[in-house]
Amino acid sequence: FFCSDNSSESTTSTFHITIMSQPNVFIKQSGADSDEYDVELERAVVYPPSPSNLSAAAGDIMNSPDQIDDDAAKAKEERRASSMPKLASPSVNKKALVGCTVLGVVGTIVGVAIGGAAEYKQQQNALAAINGGGGTNPSKSGKSGPFCDTEPSVVCGQTVTGTAVLNEDLFCTDLIVFSTDVVLKTLNAAIKVVGADAVIDCKGHTIRQLTSKSAASCEYSPGALFTNSNKRKKMKEECDLFYQAGIWLADGATAINCNVEHFYDGFLVQNGGEVKKSEASRNRSGVDILDDIPGSMTKISDVYAHSNGDGIRIGGSPMGNVVTIEDFMGKNNLRSGMALRGPNIKVKDSTTSHNVGSGIRVVGMEISNPTKVQFEGTVSSHHNGASIPRAPIQIERHLEPDSGYGVEVTRNKKGSAPFYSDVTVKGELNTYQNGIDGLFISYDSDMVGNMYEPLGFTVEAKGSFNSCNNGGYDIGLSGTANFVDEGTDGYTCETKGGSIDMTDFPTCEDCPDCE
Repeated sequence: FFCSDNSSESTTSTFHITIMSQPNVFIKQSGADSDEYDVELERAVVYPPSPSNLSAAAGDIMNSPDQIDDDAAKAKEERRASSMPKLASPSVNKKALVGCTVLGVVGTIVGVAIGGAAEYKQQQNALAAINGGGGTNPSKSGKSGPFCDTEPSVVCGQTVTGTAVLNEDLFCTDLIVFSTDVVLKTLNAAIKVVGADAVIDCKGHTIRQLTSKSAASCEYSPGALFTNSNKRKKMKEECDLFYQAGIWLADGATAINCNVEHFYDGFLVQNGGEVKKSEASRNRSGVDILDDIPGSMTKISDVYAHSNGDGIRIGGSPMGNVVTIEDFMGKNNLRSGMALRGPNIKVKDSTTSHNVGSGIRVVGMEISNPTKVQFEGTVSSHHNGASIPRAPIQIERHLEPDSGYGVEVTRNKKGSAPFYSDVTVKGELNTYQNGIDGLFISYDSDMVGNMYEPLGFTVEAKGSFNSCNNGGYDIGLSGTANFVDEGTDGYTCETKGGSIDMTDFPTCEDCPDCE
């Protein structure tokens, strides 16, 4: 914090706050005329300041505007006396706080467990007044006024129903150890945005959850989405995640210009919404789309998802729901770049590459509601496969090096085979230099359907599917599929094969000579 009253006798105090992934926080103050000191806190926690207790907290540590005009020497002595490490709260230079600007901190930072509950409460109140973004001082003089930024801040755990703007990075450090079973069993988010007219604009800032573990490699499922469960509690405890989602969009809400890190679901979209011009990294799922009512529309556009478990995951949708993915990049994720399951999915002008698992996974569903995916524009999936030898995630999932597919049509974990899928290529779909097959259809997948629901892998007249230079087959088939070429030379490949007879496969043009 750099604070000054801009007067000739102004005093500048500098706090250096280092927040680390391990549970240690150091707050250091230095001044030209004061001793330097360090206060070590066991951890920092962010709580939303309430208007009711903010002014009271300010009154505990702030003098009235009249008292602020005391001489500088007295103020310095008070600061030294109140800032010794034996106390729970660092001192506050009352004069320096007037007109100050707070940089890089949103919400209320409070210290935990230095000397018991009383010291913890004192630390909470002190720093709440510094960082709370405004408030009044109930002094004897009756005067009141802002002492920092008076604009309302977005804080961890907040629900937005209108428009919210994030002006700084938001760090959420709520602790699992202080949480009740009810909180741990409940689906929650750092920021929840509800309603078709609700918007959060992060202005390029980051919402990050501090955790001692890797959210991307979390192997515990939270269970049923919208019901309290012991599975969710176990997931949060084992993966050290107080908040399940970074930004939770519900009922058509929008997130723009946001970066989210270290959550189970970076962006969680429920029953429609839009994520655009954003980035998700180091989450279990960068973007997770989960609907429980029909008729919703979701759009993901200009989003970069990297270093997650899955880049984007669609967990299944009721009939009539539409999901559009456009200008998406899924790269360096520990599982897949895209995991697609739903009745109406459109992927346009997007790329998946260098993921440990498959670039694009099409996950089948029951015949009454099969997964249907359309590829439009130019979509590419390349260089996918476990490229990091013996990475922990490879050991957990029993992956060998170079074990990813470009496009994989596969099964759902729940239910019994066969699992039904339909793929239509309207534009240009390219798979190349993947660890195993460019296109692989698993043994328990059905891409034929029946007379009431015909399915297949179809390349339309103006479309093309090009699969070349992959580690296994360019087109590998173990399940059943109806390959359709509605135009001419719609397929390009060099090798094809598998456990199913492919003599009736459409003509496959030779791959170009890369040399």
